[in-house]
Amino acid sequence: MAHAFRPRPGGTLTCRLEGEERAIIAQVAQEVRELIRHDLQLQERPAPEAVQQAAQSDDPLQRLEAELAGAPSREPVDSAVQRLFPAASEDPQVAGEFRRFGQQALAEEKLEDLLRMIRMLDRPGSGREEVALGQEDVPVWLRGLNDMRLVLADRLSITRDGEFETLRMLQQIGEQVEDVPPVEDGDVAGGEIVAAVYELLTWLQESLLSALEHR
Repeated sequence: MAHAFRPRPGGTLTCRLEGEERAIIAQVAQEVRELIRHDLQLQERPAPEAVQQAAQSDDPLQRLEAELAGAPSREPVDSAVQRLFPAASEDPQVAGEFRRFGQQALAEEKLEDLLRMIRMLDRPGSGREEVALGQEDVPVWLRGLNDMRLVLADRLSITRDGEFETLRMLQQIGEQVEDVPPVEDGDVAGGEIVAAVYELLTWLQESLLSALEHR
């Protein structure tokens, strides 16, 4: 069973997670990474020679051009990725310019945050399955947890605060009602798993914020 984040001497924040919980969070983080890469069509390809030369130039303008070369301007297609990369403006031209100049860096930051979380969760522990966050790790986890929650919220059709509690209540009512139309077992199991993981991530994020306030 997961234990909330607690401040520790030296400024670290630690929580205890069972092996299965660590594996689930790491799996969701990896799936969100793959979703972002696939939807935005991000490819890990070597930059052309001219771009590499510009990146090493002493001219700041050439370096800027190198950074922007190949930057993904693709508008997200998946509804969950749209939540992670919302349009910066209602004006299509302005929104397109923002995607061209800002989406690359934002996408790379999100991918790196999730990768760091995965590595920390996969790190061999002391047997107590503790996760220890240093000062530099806290913002990474807050951003990563928030991105994972946004994706799961989309899959659960949650758009506003309080809707998850309503969803849980309806699920509990449905379990108590006998004369309900049959639903595919996979749909029920899948929805229950997604809701349980969403609940875990929400609780973990809240406990991390609380630990920050009391350290």
